[in-house]
Amino acid sequence: MDHAPTKKLVPASDDSPQLILEDYNIDLEESKKSSREFEKKSKILSLGIAMITHVILFIVLYLIVIVNFREQEIEMVVEAGSDNVSQIIKKQSFAKKVTNKKPAPPSNPIAPIITATNSSSVTLPEIIDPTDSLAFGNGFGDGFGIGGFGDGSGGAKFFGTSGGGNRIILVIDTSTSMNNNCGAEGIAALRREIVKTLSSLSPNVRFNIICFGQDCDGFSSQPVVANATNIANAKNWMKAYFINKKGGAPFDRTRTSQWGAKGKDNNGISYFPIMPSTVKVLEGTSGGSRMDLALVAAFLQKPSSVFLIADGEPGTAKGGQKLGNTAIVDLIFQESKKIYRGQLPKVNCISVKGIGEAILKDISKRFRGNYKAVDPSKV
Repeated sequence: MDHAPTKKLVPASDDSPQLILEDYNIDLEESKKSSREFEKKSKILSLGIAMITHVILFIVLYLIVIVNFREQEIEMVVEAGSDNVSQIIKKQSFAKKVTNKKPAPPSNPIAPIITATNSSSVTLPEIIDPTDSLAFGNGFGDGFGIGGFGDGSGGAKFFGTSGGGNRIILVIDTSTSMNNNCGAEGIAALRREIVKTLSSLSPNVRFNIICFGQDCDGFSSQPVVANATNIANAKNWMKAYFINKKGGAPFDRTRTSQWGAKGKDNNGISYFPIMPSTVKVLEGTSGGSRMDLALVAAFLQKPSSVFLIADGEPGTAKGGQKLGNTAIVDLIFQESKKIYRGQLPKVNCISVKGIGEAILKDISKRFRGNYKAVDPSKV
């Protein structure tokens, strides 16, 4: 019986294991390569999707902002100023809302007003608080206030000399010699000039009058507002001066010389008494024609301009020793610098017929004023 040939088990050759390993390595490298290519493609795809998403979101947000700002648009109208009334009104739009703040409530409630039930029988000038700001000026134009330049509108004229500012004081020599040197016509002209000066003052100006002999009278303790009532009272107040007792007046020179510190004469007319004892720097002095006393008293009321008219020199003495003119002016000047501590007032000096020219020129020079000699009877 024939049998098919039997296959012999032949041992494997030495090269077979090596071939199997090489085939395995080739397959592994191809697998890794494919994996890397897939991963790379995935990243590129993700990046593209993210960019497209951001672009879409940006476009949506942009459209929302544009629509919202158009809804909030406001208009501001800019009008032409008064300098160019023909200018066309312009409109500008702003993408912003504007809201007005409510005004803040007052810090303190208004205090209740206290009124008097009975009126006083004493008539006094209308006095404005003397602590108001001072203003100095040249003539009737611009001026400067203490502590800096400012509006010093106001001013006055007296016998052709000009003084600026809003506080004016007339200093009048009422010694008995004035009657002789001026004469009746000159005294009448002096009275007219006083009224003329006061009547020309602006409503914002305040004034006072100081008359001097051995001592001084003040029309008021401080400059008063230049209204019709105060000007009329000042005119009436001046009537008794220059008459003296020989002429039937109740006093010589000044009311203070007759009634002292009383503050009212026998007719009930008020005056502000000024004596050497009431002005510290001149305490213990005496003499006649006390323009020094009148000027220092005037400076204490902080005028912006002073007008002084006199017919001689002061007879000021201390301890029985008469002071020279230079010493008197030095005293006046130094005291004024203590009072003002800055810009001094302008002092214009008017001499009756040139009498007392030297001291009046010295005063006007030191206080940046003008000197003028006049004959009142020829004015």
